[in-house]
Amino acid sequence: MSSDPNTYDTRHLHAIMAGNGNPYSVLTPLCKGLLRAFHDRLSLPDVAVAFGISAADVERELEPLVTASLAQEQNGHYQATFFIASSTETLQVTAHARGTGRLLAQQLLLRWNNIETAYKQLAVSHDYDLRNLAFLFVGDVILDVGLLDALARDGTLMPSAPARPSPDHPDARYYFWMVEGDADQLGWYGQRAIALSWEHWYLLTFGRYWIDSAPNAAREALETKARELLTANLANDPEALAEHLNIPLVNQTDARRWWQCVKSYAADLLSVYRERADTLRQLYTSLHASTYAPYGFGEFFCWYDHVAYANAIDVLADAGVLVIPQRQFIAALWYEQPDENGF
Repeated sequence: MSSDPNTYDTRHLHAIMAGNGNPYSVLTPLCKGLLRAFHDRLSLPDVAVAFGISAADVERELEPLVTASLAQEQNGHYQATFFIASSTETLQVTAHARGTGRLLAQQLLLRWNNIETAYKQLAVSHDYDLRNLAFLFVGDVILDVGLLDALARDGTLMPSAPARPSPDHPDARYYFWMVEGDADQLGWYGQRAIALSWEHWYLLTFGRYWIDSAPNAAREALETKARELLTANLANDPEALAEHLNIPLVNQTDARRWWQCVKSYAADLLSVYRERADTLRQLYTSLHASTYAPYGFGEFFCWYDHVAYANAIDVLADAGVLVIPQRQFIAALWYEQPDENGF
């Protein structure tokens, strides 16, 4: 067993959550490395040697994770209670998800004429053609949020997130996973929804959070500008804010109409996963986390879907039906009622 400090380079360990809680408050870079080492079945003394600290220090570092339901200890051996993938496993899973992404895209391309027809019924279509907004309307609302909602409602591949109580968040419930590799291997597109002061209105941004290992500056700048406009009372209603930001506005009628379409398209996408369910379970059982992570399959699958849908978006872009903005993100003001799928 090597004691080279670069054996477990925490710069290549990337973790993400889905749900309600705050695991990041206790998952320090060192803790990431320690759990990655235990993932390799190392003993407590060997882990201590690998990181150049004492066994007591290892236990002291991991105690907050045990308290936060993110790690467990048995007879001196620690193990994460969440899904972890080694660099080799990360490559294996992302390659598999690439194929599924192509299938998801093909399913949407088969119905693209219907998607275009539905989009033309929206007021926003008078100012923006679908090709320029499909990154949001299809990439985000169908492939990301809509499909995840369909998967959650179905519950077969992605059951409800587990309870992970901690002293600060006794009601915490979330999926959590960590992969070894590049940050993009978590999935490179995602949505951020910022609730606005007007009831049911959100500022949505969707796209890359990171570009070349740095935060997407343009995305963060737009969100900052929106907050500044609101703080300075320079936007009295959603229409004024959208105009200031030069972004589309999706009103209540448009949002409701689109969500009705989303449910149909998401059902088609769900069928792709159902047909591959056995293959996905076989892939999961080939991964070491399947032997110890109590909620591992749901976390594995949630990660897998994020990678698959990102690939699907890129396939749609290659097909010419969708434009990925130069700044790698898109924004809109969106009206969302609580009884809809939600962001």
